Amino acid sequence: VASDVHETIGGGLDGVVDGHRVAVGKPSFVLERASCAPHPLAPLADSLTPVLVAIDGVVVAHAGFGDPLRADAQFAITRFKARGWRVQILSGDDPRVVSAVGRALGLASADCTGDVTPEQKRAAVERAAAEGPVVMVGDGVNDAAAIAVATVGVSVRGGAEASLAAADVFLAPGGLGPLLELEVGARRTVRLIRLGMAFSLVYNAVGAALAFSGILDPLIAAIMMPASSLTVVLTAWRGRTFSGAES
Repeated sequence: VASDVHETIGGGLDGVVDGHRVAVGKPSFVLERASCAPHPLAPLADSLTPVLVAIDGVVVAHAGFGDPLRADAQFAITRFKARGWRVQILSGDDPRVVSAVGRALGLASADCTGDVTPEQKRAAVERAAAEGPVVMVGDGVNDAAAIAVATVGVSVRGGAEASLAAADVFLAPGGLGPLLELEVGARRTVRLIRLGMAFSLVYNAVGAALAFSGILDPLIAAIMMPASSLTVVLTAWRGRTFSGAES
């Protein structure tokens, strides 16, 4: 039976279990509350996130947690980099794990930062946003603040409610493929908006010139105006925006 349980965001949990004080979480969190056991713990692979367990002020065990990379991760990262995006990882996980994931994705070590707090994530996004548009993708409570201050905040399937509330976009399908489709669809949408604006400006400029010259009478102008609006609407309706990721 657990009692007096306290959660530290980005750190871990501590409480009393059957009369014993127990702490579980990141090594830095647990070691603030306990000392290492006299016997050494077995080493963990660099690709695993370490979690320590302490009972009554002594570290008694640790575990390693890890996830395989999604099948579409490498493809999506490669495409984003080819389009001129700088891709970075900001994670609360152990730096060794973040570096291992970054290497697998072909990212530079300078772009892979681990052991990052929610406040540090927010600050990093704010610094990047001062230089240009920033897209922040996350799914946890720790990501919510950074998602909120990004130019475009994206939360993914299975994300915490806090990240969903802070996000501008929610990706229902799993994987990183939908993120690539979002970027491509956004580019198409902007192109379509610019096309509509250019068409309207040219149409109105020509109409105004003809009206000033006396060639265009009011009746024809009254017919041409709604025709111009319908043309822009039809162009937008027929435009390919989010119909696929290939572009």
